[in-house]
Amino acid sequence: MVKTLLSDKGSKNSKTLFDGSSFFRMLRFTFFLFLSILVVYVYYLYLNGNLQKTIINLWVNHQKTIIPLSIFIAYTGIVFQFGVWRGRRR
Repeated sequence: MVKTLLSDKGSKNSKTLFDGSSFFRMLRFTFFLFLSILVVYVYYLYLNGNLQKTIINLWVNHQKTIIPLSIFIAYTGIVFQFGVWRGRRR
């Protein structure tokens, strides 16, 4: 008989919390949790009328970091995409 979760009820080997999860799954969960919290925070700022002021304040204070970081991310994404296209052709 094939072991499934239903037929494995009487098994002495109980699974721990981290047996079925990997580091990347937890990292992905953390990223999506952060993204959802960020969306809720942006919506909260929008409802209070502080969204535009906050975005302008972030841009003014962190402009020297945002521009090089966005250039690096765009360059990395373009190089990665060219690699994907090149790999599919072969």
